[in-house]
Amino acid sequence: MTKGSRAAIGRGLEESYLAAEDPRGQSGFRGDAARWERARRVLALAIDRDGIFLDIGCANGHLMETLQAWCREDGRETEPYGLDASRKLAGLARRRLPRWADRFFVGDAMAWDPPMRFDFVRTELDYVEEGDRPRYIGRLLEGFVKPGGRLVVCSYGTVSTNREPCEPVGDLLRWWGFGVAGEADAADSGGVVFTRIAWVDVP
Repeated sequence: MTKGSRAAIGRGLEESYLAAEDPRGQSGFRGDAARWERARRVLALAIDRDGIFLDIGCANGHLMETLQAWCREDGRETEPYGLDASRKLAGLARRRLPRWADRFFVGDAMAWDPPMRFDFVRTELDYVEEGDRPRYIGRLLEGFVKPGGRLVVCSYGTVSTNREPCEPVGDLLRWWGFGVAGEADAADSGGVVFTRIAWVDVP
């Protein structure tokens, strides 16, 4: 995929997200709140203690707020921050969640320099060109995650149809030479895995 085609896809996703009428749709997800929880609550397994959390590709901030609530139910407190390449989506997030308005950043994670490091960072591999993926993961581990922190890498299937499988993120990380500390996945009501995560710990 060329840089231009990726940018065009990004603009199309931005328009689709902004046109959605519910917070899940504004995060690129089709389904009700119960399906969202089936697909995304698995992320709370990687948040094993209290800490500051950065969601890369945060869109409207819905994952940040629901993940905070799920972690709280499990006895852990998170302080969420978000980064998105879309200024419009970041603006939507600030309007939806004014208490966190100063926590939404705009930028491309391959070029953006964070103002601090985080205990937990969530990302997807789709945000960069395929050949840049190992360098991207290395950049996040070196510049975004605190010592003793954790990078959580996610892959989502096409949740509207379940026809596109999740990428084997754990295997990919190991192939690139990163030590995988843990893995988990989540299945839809039909049993099809539609979320897969793997995490790498920083010493």
